[in-house]
Amino acid sequence: MVVVAAAIMVVCNKNEFIRKPESPRTRSRTNVEVKEGALMVLVLKVISCAINYNDGLLKEEDLREVQKKNRLVKLPSLIEYVGYCLCCGSHFAGPVYEMKDYLDWTERKGIWTHSQKAPSPSPYGATVRSLVQAAFCMGLYLYLVPQFPLSRFTEPIYHEWGFWKRLGYQYMAGFTARWKYYFIWSISEAAIIISGLGFSGWTDSSPPKPRWDRAKNVDILGVELAKTAAQISLVWNIQVSTCQVHFNCMLDVNGCSPCLPIQGHRACPDA
Repeated sequence: MVVVAAAIMVVCNKNEFIRKPESPRTRSRTNVEVKEGALMVLVLKVISCAINYNDGLLKEEDLREVQKKNRLVKLPSLIEYVGYCLCCGSHFAGPVYEMKDYLDWTERKGIWTHSQKAPSPSPYGATVRSLVQAAFCMGLYLYLVPQFPLSRFTEPIYHEWGFWKRLGYQYMAGFTARWKYYFIWSISEAAIIISGLGFSGWTDSSPPKPRWDRAKNVDILGVELAKTAAQISLVWNIQVSTCQVHFNCMLDVNGCSPCLPIQGHRACPDA
């Protein structure tokens, strides 16, 4: 499994080895961000799969509830493993999800079981909402980026401005840059939802409604209206941060609390 993961990462990063050296000024920052993001998601998937398979080798009574839910009792096939690592809907920007959920989705098990009593929910409404959100994010980004380019920080005129004007420009430049990430996460969310993998169960309302938050990677209003920096980690890159905190807690022999200073974090096992 580790050898296959290494081969996948080499293939994904092969352009780094074969292309000619470039000047730092001409190197595309966007290409670097996409490549690093894809490799980060891939590494997290590899770690997740390895730990879940290791949990499958342990006694079930020694595991936490979340470990019991995601444990793999048998080694996935090569096709299943590569398909999980390179799933096109989440390869470049996430979200990260468990191998067990991926296998249940492909085999129509668990919450994805087809039956007359529990028909599969339609993903089209949630997909359209994500696409509309993505279009709005990209439109706003394209409108703002010519007015607040990051390159202006290196221009002489920026250093001639007063303190408050520079502070305002810094805020608007950061605000503008965030909408690029909102766009790509919205597109990824739409791709996962339309495939059906984004389905995460039913609400407790009457009648029950389908939930599609498995692929949700950002809460835009939560980020923009956060009162503290601690709140941002709960609503920015949600699935990746959840995965990181979850496995940090698992590696802590004393339990979850030392790994998680943020009270009420959704990623805390057995919380």
